Amino acid sequence: MKAWSLIILAFTFAAATSPAATPPTAAKDLKGTPVTPERLPDGRPNWTGFWSPVGGMLEVYRGPSFLIGQTGNVNTRSDRNPRIPPLTPEYERIYVERLKQSAALELFDPVEACFPPGMPRTMGMVYGMEILQTPKIIAITSEWQAESRRIWMDLKEHPPEDELDPSYSGHSIGRWEGDTLVVETVDIREDVPLDFTFLPHSSKLKVTERFTQVAPGILVDEITVEDPELFADGKKWTYSNTYRHRPDLRLQEFVCVENNRDVKGKVTDR
Repeated sequence: MKAWSLIILAFTFAAATSPAATPPTAAKDLKGTPVTPERLPDGRPNWTGFWSPVGGMLEVYRGPSFLIGQTGNVNTRSDRNPRIPPLTPEYERIYVERLKQSAALELFDPVEACFPPGMPRTMGMVYGMEILQTPKIIAITSEWQAESRRIWMDLKEHPPEDELDPSYSGHSIGRWEGDTLVVETVDIREDVPLDFTFLPHSSKLKVTERFTQVAPGILVDEITVEDPELFADGKKWTYSNTYRHRPDLRLQEFVCVENNRDVKGKVTDR
């Protein structure tokens, strides 16, 4: 089964788990609506549940062309990401070379072989995610390949660098600023691209997220990417993802490697 077929099946299955209903209200229609989030016993907002990208596959089916790299409403992987700030000369050279390789179909995306997208790309995947929240640990699990993050709320700082082991999700610590959850993630593997145009990064990468409920059932994740070796003149890259609470849905098992015929000949030693 090809990768795009898996996505179609996942969309169909997720849609079948929810009862027929009128189309969800657009996020822009909810702006300014009074926010009354549910609370945990400690008074913090309770976001436990299933969340899907606003305007994503669980709301608007776009067919297989929704995939990055296909003709459709998403830029191809060979198009430069227009949102990123200027790069340092070293990383500009690497990025341009990757764009050329991508245009020539010579660049392999590990996600196609069922490796995790990694941070921060996993927060923008087309499937939904489940948040499980406790005072000391917040777990975010993407339905895409079941990639899971742990946000340690009981740590004030990251462990020493020599005690960290670079990973796809990195090491995340969180804190509350009022009703905003602030998460800082470091130690992300250097072979994990930052976006679907294969933007590289160094070991100095730091990703800071600010999760805020801006309307009933609407959660915004503002992501700021910092890397002094990647971005010129100390610039930062900030963008956001918006999610809708879907209490009618539950996280489903997605085994990417099962019958994925695109894996043959593409799996590399990582």
